[in-house]
Amino acid sequence: MRWFLSVGAVLAAGVTGDNVDLASRSGSDPFTPSRSRWPGGLHLAVDYYPSHWPESMWEPDVARMRDANISYVRVNEFDWAVLEPTEGQYNFTLLDQTVELLGRYNLKAIIGTPTATPPNWLTEKYDVAFVDKTNTTRLFGSRRHYSFSSFDYHTLSQNITRTLAQRYGNNSNVVAWQLDNEFGCHDTTRTYDHNAVSRFRIWLQQKYGTIENMNRIQGRVFWSSQYASFGTVHPPMLEVAAPNSLHTLDWNVFSSDMIIDFAKEQVQILRQYAPNQAITTNFMMPFFDFDHYKFGREVGLDFATYDEYPLGATQQFSWLSPEQETAYLRTGIIDCQAFHHALYRSISGSAYGTTAGPFGIMEMQPGVLSWNTYRVSPLPGMVRLWTHETFAASGDMVNYFRFRQVPYAQEQPLSGLFTSDNMPDVGFSELQMVADEDLPILRDAGISDGGQGDVALVFDYISNWMWDLVPYSGGSSPNTQVSVLHACQYFDVVYRFYSALRRLGLSIDVISPEQALDNYKMVVVPSMPFIHEAFNTALASYSGPVVFGPHTGSKTAALSTDLNLNPGNGTLGQRLPMRVSRVETPPDYAHSGVTYAGTPYNISGWEENLACTRGNQSSNVTITYTTRHLLGRPAACTKDGLHYIAFKPPVELLIAYLGEIAASNNLTDLTGKAASQDNDLGDSLRLARRGDLLWVFNYGLESVASPNVTGAELLLGESGDIPSVGLAVWQLPAQD
Repeated sequence: MRWFLSVGAVLAAGVTGDNVDLASRSGSDPFTPSRSRWPGGLHLAVDYYPSHWPESMWEPDVARMRDANISYVRVNEFDWAVLEPTEGQYNFTLLDQTVELLGRYNLKAIIGTPTATPPNWLTEKYDVAFVDKTNTTRLFGSRRHYSFSSFDYHTLSQNITRTLAQRYGNNSNVVAWQLDNEFGCHDTTRTYDHNAVSRFRIWLQQKYGTIENMNRIQGRVFWSSQYASFGTVHPPMLEVAAPNSLHTLDWNVFSSDMIIDFAKEQVQILRQYAPNQAITTNFMMPFFDFDHYKFGREVGLDFATYDEYPLGATQQFSWLSPEQETAYLRTGIIDCQAFHHALYRSISGSAYGTTAGPFGIMEMQPGVLSWNTYRVSPLPGMVRLWTHETFAASGDMVNYFRFRQVPYAQEQPLSGLFTSDNMPDVGFSELQMVADEDLPILRDAGISDGGQGDVALVFDYISNWMWDLVPYSGGSSPNTQVSVLHACQYFDVVYRFYSALRRLGLSIDVISPEQALDNYKMVVVPSMPFIHEAFNTALASYSGPVVFGPHTGSKTAALSTDLNLNPGNGTLGQRLPMRVSRVETPPDYAHSGVTYAGTPYNISGWEENLACTRGNQSSNVTITYTTRHLLGRPAACTKDGLHYIAFKPPVELLIAYLGEIAASNNLTDLTGKAASQDNDLGDSLRLARRGDLLWVFNYGLESVASPNVTGAELLLGESGDIPSVGLAVWQLPAQD
């Protein structure tokens, strides 16, 4: 009954709402998140799996960790079969020895709940199987082979979590707990087993009340797809043509809620038996299959972490040009890591009702990967640079995956800090440089939180799903639900705006639509098809400049086109007179374009037929089309500080457009200079600031002139140009 009540509470708040009173979280209640549980500062960590190695190696390995100035060691997240080889029969010998050994060398453990790898006795006896979108039951033999909707698995997960928490919850050698491992990895967020179907039907009934109401709101009169009862409803799968879009959105939200419900059960147990130990989970990059903001608000993590594999991210972006793929092959996409630092810092803040909270990296790439198409080494210096990027973004921990390369099983090509013959690998030498040379200088200089940024970029998981579910280009297979050949994707648009802001050297936070806009000097919304009620309310009282990208305000909560056309009747529509009557997604060879401030730009992938009028109201045209059939027509509108861009904008255009807005609103860049498009840092140089420390990073293959930082003291790096894959750190003068 507990589950039914929790789902009902979630649904009562609507698709994107929740019932968590964040303002009441003081941190003194052992059942709420608290920053005090997680030690701040600059910490290095490593993953270690004693079960993979002879016992004779354990103590020398741990001694090496201590000598490398490592603080924390993550263990156990895949060891359920070791801990409970048969049902109800526990063997804690290995974990006891590990935790004791770490403590003896002044290291602390981060214990993973081992629920990502249910053991064979469990999968043979209980109804836990994961069923994929092709209705195939996945078998035992790897990991994540369970359903978040399985009633049996909820019970079994709670049992192993409780047993571990009771044993180690007051152990002074344990600093934190990690929930499961990479929730949703391997396309496991959405499971189509019979337990999921049953729970989905209840979820829908509690949302819509009656089947007639559901049929009406989902628009099922189209194609005569009305259901006769909730008992006949199925998830969107194996249909002949495209499934109903709102039904698929409901399925996505439901599946996200199942992960949240599963995680909350583990947290409740850990709070009871380990009240002074921190709780986190390891999210991923780039991964948007469930709503991490809602997870943060409802689960209540003490700090957020994610797994950073920069060279694995490049293959996930179909919109990268061949030139960009070449440039980023051994460095990772230049602004992708920084974006995710900002995203997870914000997700951590969502647990506290703020825009930022403590975060770190739970798995950092130290060398070659084992899953991307082309497996290459990072350029020498990149592991050090990625580590510094985390700390510059106010991160507290970088954990390297893993201590030693494993010579058997599924991840043999994946590098560790040591090779399988126990010799130091390249990543370890860069860790040592950070630990021995860099961190002492940074700690002596004093480390503080970065504070709130000047610019808020709004990111929204629901918007990401909406872009996929009503595609204006390409399509998807009804059998696999895989979107293909989209000319424009949500994260493509988001990344362009974020990259332009970084090239301008501005201070940027990534926030959700539910987080406050207070004290931001500028707000950027790359796209938000449905404008959330919380954001609409915040927008109504915000007086600063706001820039909206395409496809914003175009949909209702039911994922239908607003009958008033884009941007509907909310604050945006009331304050910015405009109207979008058509969307096109032209290819590169269509030669679409726009002109801004006398400069022409090529565009492709998304362009809207825009009028800067609505009724008897009008707004100002700032950009016009050069596309042949739209020649001279508006491509962007503005009025009273609100801006709307009706196409997929090139980064170079955004640098000019956003730079002008930032300059006219008296923003400054991270070096203290007045904001201007003339401050463009180019393709390889980036800035980050934490308190009075300013980092400069060079992702490029050539040295780059350092920015002029007046009156600052150089702490790390050499004066002059920043070398390829190099960095420098300045301490800025005290502000008056």
